[in-house]
Amino acid sequence: MPGRTIVFSLLLVLAAYGPVLARREFPPSVYDSTARRSVFIFTDQLNSSLSEAEARFSASHYVGTQKVPRSIIDKIRAYNENFIHLHYKLAITVDSIANYGLIIGGDWHSNNRDSISNWGQVRSHPDWFLLNASGGWTVHGGRRMVMDIANPEFREWWVSSCISEMEANSCDGVFADTYTVAAISFRTTFPELFDNVERMVNEWVPELNEYGQYVYERLEEAGYYFFPNIDNLQTTWANNAGTHYSKGDYLHGAMLESFGNWSSAGDAIAAITMFKNIQKKGVFLHGQGYINGSGDMNASLTTPQKRMWMVGLYLLTNNGRFYLSIYDGASSQLGAGSRALWYPEYELDLGPYLAEWDNLYNLRWEGVYRRDYEKGFVLVNFNDYPKTVDLGGTCYLAEDDSSTTRYWADYNTGEEEVSLKYTAVSSLTMPKLSAAVLLEEPGEGAGCLMEPKGDFNGDGKLGMSDVIKMILEMNAGSEDLCLDFNGDGQQSIADAVALIIYIFHS
Repeated sequence: MPGRTIVFSLLLVLAAYGPVLARREFPPSVYDSTARRSVFIFTDQLNSSLSEAEARFSASHYVGTQKVPRSIIDKIRAYNENFIHLHYKLAITVDSIANYGLIIGGDWHSNNRDSISNWGQVRSHPDWFLLNASGGWTVHGGRRMVMDIANPEFREWWVSSCISEMEANSCDGVFADTYTVAAISFRTTFPELFDNVERMVNEWVPELNEYGQYVYERLEEAGYYFFPNIDNLQTTWANNAGTHYSKGDYLHGAMLESFGNWSSAGDAIAAITMFKNIQKKGVFLHGQGYINGSGDMNASLTTPQKRMWMVGLYLLTNNGRFYLSIYDGASSQLGAGSRALWYPEYELDLGPYLAEWDNLYNLRWEGVYRRDYEKGFVLVNFNDYPKTVDLGGTCYLAEDDSSTTRYWADYNTGEEEVSLKYTAVSSLTMPKLSAAVLLEEPGEGAGCLMEPKGDFNGDGKLGMSDVIKMILEMNAGSEDLCLDFNGDGQQSIADAVALIIYIFHS
């Protein structure tokens, strides 16, 4: 049959050029010129009862997500077929609790005792478990069993089951959790190994590197991403122990959990430098930061300032392969799975960065760190004290305008209502361990930048001459936003009356 011959020939050609990739491409994070945003968001998880409006919002505002059922990812991809979806699977442990939930067959499966569950599949293979010094199974965190990652049969099961789970749920790769040395050390019933630095370096790290290479190569062959959680690379001995993930080897991407939550400024600078090196190897990173919790580096900052710290670090670190998400521990409704979150800082339009940096210290400027973008720049103060910076001219400080406390898309409409304000400044006093974003020109929606507001004749004080100038400008058809003095969204005689009242009461 000629048709069959053609198909067979095509298959041979495809085989010669490697696997047919199932995965979607990670979008570069240089600049979103369509949405005019400089910050790229990858959300950790979305609600399994996501509304149609929230799905539409997610498709246009996020790069991707992880651990959602097939019905939700299909709903989102109806609006954006390039939306990334990562499967969730524990990397070196298997959870043993009865109601542990995992997406299997495209939907949540919470019976962790049946033959379909991961626990049900591994517990019939006692030789797959890592035995501790007493000959018992090694338990992590009181409930998860550490597996023998050097066992060939376990490795084969992990990859094969993962591919099957990803295929059923239309995933592009796997978010492999609880993977690093830091995630496992000092939390197991095998302290002789996992609490002993010398043994970890000589025994566990080489096995982890071999396991990581095996998983990476198998998933690459099958057309899926290996995207483990490598934590925030807090400075520890593990970063110098040759772990493959700290060098960016055998990774397609990685989550940096607790991004922005380091123990010191020195740790932050060391980690950001490693992130730069990892990105240069073509690896995409997802920095996930938490605010209003025990990890705050400067607990005295306001909540908007803490968000700006995370965004500022992102803008400093991003070299085209970096995504961000922020979660607020102070608000229970802002949990990872309950809302389609959106903060005003995500709306920043700085244009693309002007250059990738090689040495972070070359960005030192006025005692802080500065990175230039097309429309402005970001400043990060790593000092343990406030720093006053002379900007050398008038710039516009971007901040949450506090017009809303709803930092998520509306369930019914999919609309968000966040916005930024832009304040004209020529110098700036930055709190310790804080960040700021400044534009060379006021951003869209900047509103009235007149100081003091109502000073239409520009003499620095308010009087009746300002009222007269205000009325003349209204009659001339001016579109100056400052004419809306009472803030009702209109320009009318009511604004002049409001200005007169304000003058006589000042």
